[in-house]
Amino acid sequence: MKKILSFFALSAAMLVVLSCNKMEPSVVATEPDVTESIPMTRAIGDKDLIMTVYVETNDVNPLNAMDYILNGEMTFFDIVELFASNIHKTTVSGVTQPTLYLNDKLAPVLEGNGVNTYVRPLQNAGMKVLLTVLGDWQGIGVANMNTTQQKQFANILAWAVQKYGLDGIGFDDEYADYSTALVSGSYSNIITYTRELIGNDKIITVFDWGNTNMISSAATADVDYIYHGYFGSYLSKSWCRMPGVTNSQWFPLSLNLGNSYNANTIEGYAEDAVNDGYAGIMCFNLRTKAEKDPTPVLQAISDGAFGGGTVTCTNGNRSRDAGSISSGYTITNAMAKAGLAAAGKTYYNL
Repeated sequence: MKKILSFFALSAAMLVVLSCNKMEPSVVATEPDVTESIPMTRAIGDKDLIMTVYVETNDVNPLNAMDYILNGEMTFFDIVELFASNIHKTTVSGVTQPTLYLNDKLAPVLEGNGVNTYVRPLQNAGMKVLLTVLGDWQGIGVANMNTTQQKQFANILAWAVQKYGLDGIGFDDEYADYSTALVSGSYSNIITYTRELIGNDKIITVFDWGNTNMISSAATADVDYIYHGYFGSYLSKSWCRMPGVTNSQWFPLSLNLGNSYNANTIEGYAEDAVNDGYAGIMCFNLRTKAEKDPTPVLQAISDGAFGGGTVTCTNGNRSRDAGSISSGYTITNAMAKAGLAAAGKTYYNL
């Protein structure tokens, strides 16, 4: 399922913020297996701005993200978001429960030896790898779950991070096609419950678009980085629909790497981002270098933010070679609880 349309519509409404309270997990499992070889999340590199790139796993090899190098010594990108997993649902004893679905193209990137092929090399190069969570026309999403479903979904996200050795979760509330009324506190609680389970050493990001006006200031504090979707525009944090956002969370510039931009404009925006003390710049839709070479845009960012350091590319044309798992892969709450318990991790027992 192609999800590349997600960032293009514009929205101007600033809506009322709803609040929620943080709740503690109900079950702590046994001691963790210290022999498990999952890499620890590392600190982000020594650049003035954090660089995030979204990779559309349906048709792009994530390893292309590590081919862009700054000054011949560090990866240009710091965070890679695998775009995207999907929120689905199932019925258990007549009750609806959320599930997380990896489609036929994403599943082989993470399942089996895929994680060692497509995730570990990025992490070993010093990058953090996150899994983006997106709606999928199922009538369920982060904004309409009840309290039980919220905790179940947090279990699922925590297990995905644990199972695949990921560095965090990115939220993007689009395409849910909500079939029931939105639930006050749903989005906030899912963020807060997820943070409780994955801990403070993992990263949570939010794409400031669908229903982010429902996120409370307490939940905002549990988010590390927030991106906007007005591609090519420099926006101050006052545009953010989430309350309490700080400079260290806000990415004032978002770019679609499938588009063309004026280098001088991007250089100026990058310089502004540094001078204004903001967190970073988000890039969406990395293509192969042959299809759309991002180097001129990345060099313009470097000229404005990184002292004109040289951006080079060692390849950038890796083909998508992960294959396909026709049925995809679904993570349920039952699977998540069992997995987290076996790993000695905290989970919600419901």
